[in-house]
Amino acid sequence: MRRIILPSALRRALPAYSNEVIFMLHASSIASVVTIIDLTGAARDVYARFYAPFEAFTFAALIYLSVTFMLVFGFKQWEKRWHRHLRPLS
Repeated sequence: MRRIILPSALRRALPAYSNEVIFMLHASSIASVVTIIDLTGAARDVYARFYAPFEAFTFAALIYLSVTFMLVFGFKQWEKRWHRHLRPLS
């Protein structure tokens, strides 16, 4: 089980799991319920206090973008490791 079934199941489930994690991150930014902190709520507070909507929401967007790229990069590296046997030997 540990050497055959689980690695095979992980290889098959990893792309779908990575897509689901990225979709949940995007859905949380739309719904303003983020797992780390409420970035859009913080941007709204900055906008209400300093009347600087462009800077506040641009900063929140850049944070979401960086978190998304880090997640994508991490999952790509993980997939590359688990799908090493599928690459050609050239």
